[in-house]
Formats: sequence, structure tokens, C-alpha cells
Amino acid sequence: MLRLAKVTLCGFKSFADRTEFRFDDPVTAVVGPNGCGKSNIVDAIKWVLGERSAKSLRSKEMQDVIFAGSAARAPAGFASVTLTFDNPTLPAPIEPASGDEALADAAEEADPGESVIQRRGPRLRPLPIDTEAVSVERRLHRDGQSQYLINGKRARLRDIRELFLDTGIGADAYSIIEQGKVDAMLLASPTDRRTIFEEAAGIARFRARRLESMRKLDRTESNLLIAREQLATAERRLKTVRTQAERARTFRALDARLRGLRLALALHQYDELCSRLEGLTSRQHGLERERDAAIEDVEQIEARRQDAELERHEL
Repeated sequence: MLRLAKVTLCGFKSFADRTEFRFDDPVTAVVGPNGCGKSNIVDAIKWVLGERSAKSLRSKEMQDVIFAGSAARAPAGFASVTLTFDNPTLPAPIEPASGDEALADAAEEADPGESVIQRRGPRLRPLPIDTEAVSVERRLHRDGQSQYLINGKRARLRDIRELFLDTGIGADAYSIIEQGKVDAMLLASPTDRRTIFEEAAGIARFRARRLESMRKLDRTESNLLIAREQLATAERRLKTVRTQAERARTFRALDARLRGLRLALALHQYDELCSRLEGLTSRQHGLERERDAAIEDVEQIEARRQDAELERHEL
């Protein structure tokens, strides 16, 4: 049977030193005079179970739960509260309800890291952790850093609440009846009483899962709406891209045709130039032969002229 075995406080409100309360008997009551710290124990249990309202802890702000010091003691640097529960083996394992496997898959997708909570398979103990004792600890430092630990391993507030689902244990659960809550329960409205009865009957777990499923559906709807908007934007861009692609293909075809025409024109011009060059080369050779013949004629005429000059001088 699940049972609170001990509460360990260190630096929480009036408990400056490490203080341990053991609950060895089935029924335990904490009694004492006014101002001895009875309510601080209840506040510590609520705080470690995830209470986030400083007003509910009779404080102005969350850092007020750290020991503020006294005339003879310096203020503490952090506050720590640990709840240790006995977690014996159950006579018969609890098979997971329908939908629990899907919830476990979703939890593993949201938190891919190693977790101490057993989310799959039948539960062998009241709490889904395969150990004889389960310790839940919360630490708060003066710089505002807060930590949750389950058996010494880092955890989230969501893990703490999931751990105690359907057990009647929680910051606002019926298992913690503090000062003034009895009158509030007697004077509660039918709706508030129904909440208490549902939690006692074990329906709170399914209600929490229903709310979680509704939140997931809302997130899925939001993601689907975003996906549809992105799809519409992508389709519009796709039309533009298709038009641009068609223009690009047309450009490439025309560019290839232009290159072919330019190449054909260049080849035609090359052939024409080659033909003209061949004709000019032949004409050049003919002119060179005519020039050589004219040079020979000039040389012969020059030789005759010299002979005529010699004859003239002799005459």
C-alpha cells in the first residue's frame, strides 16, 4: 500500500537545519503549540508536490519559503523538501488502460531523454517506478533556480504530477486537509464536491488525460492550420516557379537555337573567307610572277641602256 514514510526538510521556512519526520504508524498526527511549525510541514508537502502559488504557502513570493535567518543564524542559501513514499509490490499487476500506450508514446516523443517513470507495461507497484521507495524532492535557490528530482534524477513538474495521478496525492488533493479546508469542503458547491469525489474515485487521471488530449488536439489543429497556410503559400509559389521554369525552358531552347544559328553563320562566313583567301592567294602568286618578269625586263633594258651609254661615250 502506498504510504508516506518520511518528510525531510532543510532550509524550508522555520526548519533551518535538516529535519526528518518519520511516519511509521498507519495514522499519524502532528500536534504542538501555536507557532511550532505544524503548518510549515503541510506547506512543505504542498510545495514539493508542485504548488506554485506563494499566497497558498502563506508567503508574498516564492523565495520567502527559504529560511530568512535569525539573530543567531545566517539566512539559508536554498530550501529543500523531500517526500519519501513506500512503494511495495502489488498483489496483482495493474494493466494499462486503453489509450495509455498512446499517451506513453506521446510522452516519450515529448521527452526523448531517460525517465524514471514507467510508462509502458503493467504496473507492479502503486507508483510507476520499480523501486521499494520513491523520493520526490524540490529545491529552490535564492537566485530563483528551481529543481525537481525523483529518486535523485532531474525531473519536471509534469513528471511529478503524472507520478501521483490517480493516487489522491497532490498540491490540491483531498489527501492534504490543511487548516480551514474542512470548513471549505463542508461549504463547497456541488461542483467543487464533485471534483473531490471524482479524485477519490480515481477519475482525476482520466480527466487529466482528457484535458491533455484536448490540448494536443488544439495544438494539432493549430499546426494543421499553419500547415494549410504553408501549403497554400507553397502552391502559390509553385505556380510562380512553374511559370519561371517554363520561361527558363523556353529561354534555354531559344538560346540553344541562337547558338546553332550563330555557329552556322560563323561556319558560312569561314567558308566564304577561306574561298576569298584562296582566290587572293592565287592572284598574289600571278602578280608575283608578273613582277619577276617585269624585273627581268627592267634588268635587260638597263643592260642595253648601259651599252648604249658606252657607245655614246665612244662616239
